[in-house]
Amino acid sequence: MLLGLLLVLQTLLFAQDTLPAPTTYTVNKVSFNMIRVEKGGFWMGAQRKDTAEFNYDRAALIDELPVHHVTIRDDFYIGQTEVTQKLWKEVMGYNPSRYKCPKRPVTNVNYYEVQEFLRRLDSITGMQFRLPTEEEWEYAARGGMNTHGYLYSGGNEVDRVAWHNGNARKTKKVKKRTVNELGIYDMSGNVWEWCSTKYRFYDKERNTNLGKDGDMYIIRGGGWQLPPTSCRVSWRGKRLPDLKNSFGGFRLCLDARYVKEEEKEAPEMILQEKE
Repeated sequence: MLLGLLLVLQTLLFAQDTLPAPTTYTVNKVSFNMIRVEKGGFWMGAQRKDTAEFNYDRAALIDELPVHHVTIRDDFYIGQTEVTQKLWKEVMGYNPSRYKCPKRPVTNVNYYEVQEFLRRLDSITGMQFRLPTEEEWEYAARGGMNTHGYLYSGGNEVDRVAWHNGNARKTKKVKKRTVNELGIYDMSGNVWEWCSTKYRFYDKERNTNLGKDGDMYIIRGGGWQLPPTSCRVSWRGKRLPDLKNSFGGFRLCLDARYVKEEEKEAPEMILQEKE
């Protein structure tokens, strides 16, 4: 039994050593990490009819159908964690979150406020940060080209990878659950995350009568006030852009072409606010 435990620990340590090295940016004294995600293809969505087919999930919902193949054509970077209250306050000058703690995700921010944050962050860093598309989000949550096909981001046991309404009563500090195959934290649970994609069904036939749903933006990942099923990598939520609450936040994304070679080689590079 002891030998088996040692082998498991050795495997986990090896996995950590082989994770992609993050690229670190610093706004004044607040640092945040971005993880490179290599381009590739994956099967998006989920279905609950055939265990032998791609992405079987007995909790799959109607708007997760049909399972379809998506190609991510360019490398991109995604936040290792959700944007924290500390980073938001450094950029915006205030903290809107209900459960205040510098290391917890920022919450109570709507889509428009997130866009203003991105504009200010770009002005400080000289970069072009954005929200991930829905496709990029699911691809990264599944582990990109390193995927193990987990139900949740980082594993099949929800309590090991996610904060949800069965094990949390408020937001939690980032990096307290198991990472996924790319070294990304909390893509399942803690707070749901804005995407840049407007809500649509995957099949065009159902999009003819969307109504107000067509004005909503996709949210992903579930959250501490939502059930464990919302933490699945294929789960899709939708919110009007002016909505904000205590279990919604976001994660940064960045096109790989904007990251200079010297930044990749020196991930601790500091970007200071322009005078």
